[in-house]
Amino acid sequence: MLFSLIMGLLLGIFFTFFLFLFLFAFSPDIAQWINPVVIVILKDVGGPVAAGFGGAIAGAVCSYFFQKSNEKEKEAKAEISAIHKTSVRLLVQLNDLFSVKKHNIYPSLEHKVRFLDISKIPICPSVTDQVDPRIIDVAVSLKDAKAIDVIYLAEARYKACFENFSNRNLGLDEYRSTLKGAGLGRGGSNSLEELCQAVGQGQLIALHVMTEVMIEVLDETIQTLSEAIELMANMMDKKFKGVGVNSLKISLKENEEYLAKTAPPYFNVDTLKAYLDQFGQQ
Repeated sequence: MLFSLIMGLLLGIFFTFFLFLFLFAFSPDIAQWINPVVIVILKDVGGPVAAGFGGAIAGAVCSYFFQKSNEKEKEAKAEISAIHKTSVRLLVQLNDLFSVKKHNIYPSLEHKVRFLDISKIPICPSVTDQVDPRIIDVAVSLKDAKAIDVIYLAEARYKACFENFSNRNLGLDEYRSTLKGAGLGRGGSNSLEELCQAVGQGQLIALHVMTEVMIEVLDETIQTLSEAIELMANMMDKKFKGVGVNSLKISLKENEEYLAKTAPPYFNVDTLKAYLDQFGQQ
């Protein structure tokens, strides 16, 4: 801003100077008011000097605006890259969770004690790096605070999912260890009464709660990630509408069934406790 103001002022001064020279050259009446020696000096010395400075200033102004144009173009490319990379990042995270839901949750969905039937879940996420901070600048320029909130909420929930997977795996390991110590197998051939007598009501209820919380957080994260992907597409359309930028359109149709909330379990905490009460507590 300051540079533009100074350059504009200097160019105005030089244009005014040459305007006076023009008037002196073609208006003898005006020239008579000024000492001829001054006019000669202005024409022979001031003119060439002013022309040199004027050219230099014009060159500097052109260079400045050319540089600004290049910077703006680079900034736009960086913002497009940030949006595309963030969209792909969110998609990879979402596919991680789709895979968990498809291969670990859904096979046990209708099982009466799915908290025992669901196998251990991999705890290594595909995405571990941080969100590109440039996406915040893009959202701010669009006054889209919601996009920032949803993206970072999705990040937090994605991490929470894998923490829950890890905790549930540890709980399942502890349950299996107790079961093995009681001389029972883990092949599903034992009744719930036998399992309760072997490991105790408390451990079964704790594993049930842990599993259902894990599924609830998984469902919430999938919803938040899908919302974040949609917001990223909207951000691209708003920011670069009409400038010929290709938008990365992501379709979730193939995994649409996993976007739905998981069906509730056969037992809730109260009904499971009531069912196990009949076997007595260990």
